Amino acid sequence: MKRNTNRFLIMISTSIFMFSLIGSRPLIPVYSSSLGASNLQIGVIIALFSLLPLFMAVPLGKIIDRLGNKTPLFLGIMIGSVSLIIPFYFINLVGLYVSQIFAGFSQLLFVLSMQTYLGQFSKSKIRDYFIAIFSIGVAIGSFAGPLISGFLTDSIGYSNTLAILGVVIIIPLPFIFFLKKGKGGDLKKDKVLEEKKTESLDLLFISDLRIAFLVSAIVLLAKDMYLAFFPLLAMEKGLTASVIGLIISLNSIAGILIRILIPYLIKKYSRNLVIAYSIMSAGIILILTPLLSNVFALGLLSFILGLSLGIGQPLSISITINSLPKERVGEGLGLRLSINKLSQVLMPVVFGGVSTVSGMASVFYISGVLIMTASLITKKNTEG
Repeated sequence: MKRNTNRFLIMISTSIFMFSLIGSRPLIPVYSSSLGASNLQIGVIIALFSLLPLFMAVPLGKIIDRLGNKTPLFLGIMIGSVSLIIPFYFINLVGLYVSQIFAGFSQLLFVLSMQTYLGQFSKSKIRDYFIAIFSIGVAIGSFAGPLISGFLTDSIGYSNTLAILGVVIIIPLPFIFFLKKGKGGDLKKDKVLEEKKTESLDLLFISDLRIAFLVSAIVLLAKDMYLAFFPLLAMEKGLTASVIGLIISLNSIAGILIRILIPYLIKKYSRNLVIAYSIMSAGIILILTPLLSNVFALGLLSFILGLSLGIGQPLSISITINSLPKERVGEGLGLRLSINKLSQVLMPVVFGGVSTVSGMASVFYISGVLIMTASLITKKNTEG
């Protein structure tokens, strides 16, 4: 009974949170452009989403290991609400800068707390089960958010849509309260651990963890580049906000479907082979995207990209949690997020500058080549 209740609470909370936060992400670059931002400025705004998580993920993971996860989950939701309402009152680029700083921090709080909560279940099968539930919740929210926010934007505008998302995001607050209480760390035990370790980077000596971190960084780079820059590319092709939202939603619904097939794929093929080829196909799709203008073709590519990226993320989370010492799950997940955020801070700024000089299509060509190269490195490391 508790397992079924937790399943519902995890999925509904995650779905609604991601509905609002991910639903806002495609709007931000287009809204920034409508306010007169250059491509470089848009890159900076996108990068600000990951700025605080880059520096705070590891220390916050340690705090969550000690104090538990309910309070950070509450804070993550409330800060997320504030971040989405800010552009309603400050209709300028400064409002978007501040909004994205808070939005990124809220996602860090929610995701890190929820993943740490999942990592506290003692049996690996139960952990993997709830990780899958969490991943499906992320995918559902990521599907519905861009779809509905796109149609809302065409009807009521950017700032009003963001404000509505800011109200919706607080709905999971009571659900968080009823989560089965996670086990906070033992302070005495943690103090002993702190005496024995001085650097979180010592976790990188765990081979499987290095692979998981690499896979996660590649997948998130591909996902973020698509989420941030596809709306701008689509605008150049003459697509409306609702059509852009629909195409991005196809990417997310593919992520839901592929999660159902992951156990079958892992059983039939090796986990490492599935990961490597899924990343390779994502790079190919990114390269093909600027070459097409037909809405149906772009939708098909988006769907295939969602299938590819939907494999790597849940597997990398599962590998990370199962590879970590139980008392350092939050810390390890924080390190994983820090590595992810480093690329998410640097690459939007770099690509924003590149697109200013070479055009928006160059972002997809370069990121596609980088991801394909990274997939070869991943395959080589997993074989070694």
